Amino acid sequence: MAENNAARASHLLTHRFTTHGNLQPIVQSSPEIERARLFEVQGETPAWLVCYESRKPFDVFDSLGWTGNALNMEGMAFELLRDVSNEGHTQNETRWLYVVHTDVPDDVAAEYTDWYDREHLPRLVRVPGVVRARRYVACDASPRFFTAYDLADRHAFTSPEGLEARKTPWTEKMRNLFSNTRRFTGRLIVDEVWRGP
Repeated sequence: MAENNAARASHLLTHRFTTHGNLQPIVQSSPEIERARLFEVQGETPAWLVCYESRKPFDVFDSLGWTGNALNMEGMAFELLRDVSNEGHTQNETRWLYVVHTDVPDDVAAEYTDWYDREHLPRLVRVPGVVRARRYVACDASPRFFTAYDLADRHAFTSPEGLEARKTPWTEKMRNLFSNTRRFTGRLIVDEVWRGP
C-alpha cells in the first residue's frame, strides 16, 4: 500500500444525473479542474457520474455548468481525507469506480474514521484489482462520507480476497452503523487530465 502524499487534487465535485435520450454527457472544463472523469453508473438512476478534481474548493452551484441534457441533477462538494494506492497496479489500469456514500451517527464519527484509516482502507487497497482508494468528507451535505475505489477488476470486492478483506469484527460493527447509504459501480467512459494554473 502506498500513501499518496504528493501535491494533488484535494477537492472533489460530483455531478450525478440522468440524460434525456441516449446522448453521452459532455464533461465540462475549467482552469481550476485538474482532472474530470465520466462514469456510466451500472443499474442505477441517476445513470451518470462526473467527478471533477481540483486543488481548490468548489462551490457546488457556481463552479461548473451541467451537461446540456441533464435531468435529476445532484451536485456535491467534498474534501479529501485519505488517498492510498495498491502498489501492484498503475492508475491507467482503472476501468471502474466503486462508491460507498454514507452517513454515520455523530457520536461514532471519530471511530468510523479510525476504522477506515487503520483497518478498512489498508485491507481493501491490497485486494488484487483495486488500484486506488480515496476517502472524502462532504462540505455541508448528506450523506457526509464518500469513498471512491478505482478498480481494474469490477469484481475485485466479490473475489475471495475481497470478501476476506471485509470480514472483521470491526467492519461488521461499523457497517451496522451506516445510514442513508448509497453503493454503486460506474464504468469509466471519459478520463480527461488538464493542468490548471
